[in-house]
Amino acid sequence: MENCCHACGMFCHINWLWFVVAIAAAYAVGAIWYSFLFSKTWMRIFKVEIPEKVDKTNMIITMFIQLIATAIFGLVYFVLVPISVWLAILALVGFCAWQKGSLKFQFSSWKEFATAALVQAGFTFITGVIFILFALL
Repeated sequence: MENCCHACGMFCHINWLWFVVAIAAAYAVGAIWYSFLFSKTWMRIFKVEIPEKVDKTNMIITMFIQLIATAIFGLVYFVLVPISVWLAILALVGFCAWQKGSLKFQFSSWKEFATAALVQAGFTFITGVIFILFALL
């Protein structure tokens, strides 16, 4: 049976198992990135304070929204890689540049901006590389 539309053709090349594994890998790297590696830096730069009592429902909703956002972010690479790995890399560089650029509006200090860009755009870059590599499988 022929594809019903061009969009269906874009998604037929996706290995959905590797897509789910890539999301899990991105989540695992995020857990390491924002807890062990950069938790104190991230909390200091973005002025995050841990409340004495954590609202678990709010935390679950936040993590679910992040899961959906991660899946959509990764889907971009799973669609682009079969077209061109270079196009996927260009999209990743564009995402990181846009994120880095938008962070400058939040920080007046160049040092804080550079630190925030390293943490945020650095994680975006690593996550994108994870999705690109898994999309190649």
